Amino acid sequence: MRTIGTALVLALMTSTLGMASPALAQKKEKAADKPAPPKLSKPILAAVMAVQKLQTAGDHAGALAALDAAASVPRVEKDDALIMAKLKLFSAQNLKDNAKLEEALTEAVEAPSITPEEKLTFSKFIAGLASNRKDYQKAWKWYEFYLAQKPDDVDMLVQAASVNAALNSKPRVAELLGKAIELREAAGEKGDRSWYEFRAQTVIDSNMGDKIMPALLSWVRAFPEPKSYNLSIELVKQRAGNMDNNLLLDWGRLMYAAGAMTTGNNYLEYADAAIERGMPNEADMVLKEAAAKKLIDPTKINIAELMKLASSKINETKASLPGLEKEGKTSPRIGLVVADTLANLGQNEKAVTFYKGLVGNALVDQDTVNLRMGAALLKLGDKAGAKAAFDAVKAGPRAQIAQFYGVVGSL
Repeated sequence: MRTIGTALVLALMTSTLGMASPALAQKKEKAADKPAPPKLSKPILAAVMAVQKLQTAGDHAGALAALDAAASVPRVEKDDALIMAKLKLFSAQNLKDNAKLEEALTEAVEAPSITPEEKLTFSKFIAGLASNRKDYQKAWKWYEFYLAQKPDDVDMLVQAASVNAALNSKPRVAELLGKAIELREAAGEKGDRSWYEFRAQTVIDSNMGDKIMPALLSWVRAFPEPKSYNLSIELVKQRAGNMDNNLLLDWGRLMYAAGAMTTGNNYLEYADAAIERGMPNEADMVLKEAAAKKLIDPTKINIAELMKLASSKINETKASLPGLEKEGKTSPRIGLVVADTLANLGQNEKAVTFYKGLVGNALVDQDTVNLRMGAALLKLGDKAGAKAAFDAVKAGPRAQIAQFYGVVGSL
């Protein structure tokens, strides 16, 4: 064994090389005590001297060739592997050769004398380079290594999520993006819109039941916009399959309250359900709005007939209400119809009175009662009452609707 003390070797052995993607750049360090020279075996020392000579002359291609030729030379002393890797790193940097950069970095992190700090730094760059050339298994190995020590690095979490998406590891994608979102929000900021959208789609595609609504609610809470509400609500509805008009009416009311009616079909589905459930006032309201927004064409025969039907039934509904109110006081099922009709006509205070009278009655579905009472209370500005009603909705699609209302009403 011999020791050497040339400036280049000492610099390579005692400094961390950083990367400005895709190239590497050497960081300047504060003056410190003179480090001990590296311990190198004679054959490696000879190779180092030859490579240094080529590098000093600016022949980095020749230096890399010499390093390749010395690949079979045994690494005996503790610094042999690291100095050879860093010499390769130096020339690869100068040539902007990403393949050799990755090769050199990989050799460096496996060298016995590399410091934990350098190994961590180099692992970050190996992951990025491997990912760029689509070696996602290797990329994930080093992202995982890095994140085990730096779990709060948001950028690396998102990059690792992208790699796992390529590997079709959807549970890990959801976990990594969720962590990135949590960290960003904990700092008082939003994550990127795409993080929320992709996480939501991922948990739905993978049928991660208990993670679906939290992901969707997180998305609309961060971006409470028509597009976000529309997409997130439609994702839930698609999973539910065929729904009766009674449930479609509740989804329609939610979308309308959220300002999420962005297509003609959204309005028409709500209007159809409202008419079928005896709520023509709502159908008339949404059809007129859709026509005003030019999302439907009122001159088309089927739409013109639907609008005419809705309008013609409003007076009929109003005329039948007094008689229904009397029946509703003794019949819970009629009472629910009355409450819904009053809400449909915008008489929310009276509607809430009827809804409250039905709470706890086993003859009517309590989730329906509480959901619709919550919506009416929200329109009255009673947020506390609305929250209590929505919280009482326990199961099925209406529980999902209630959770969305919680975000819409900022409850």
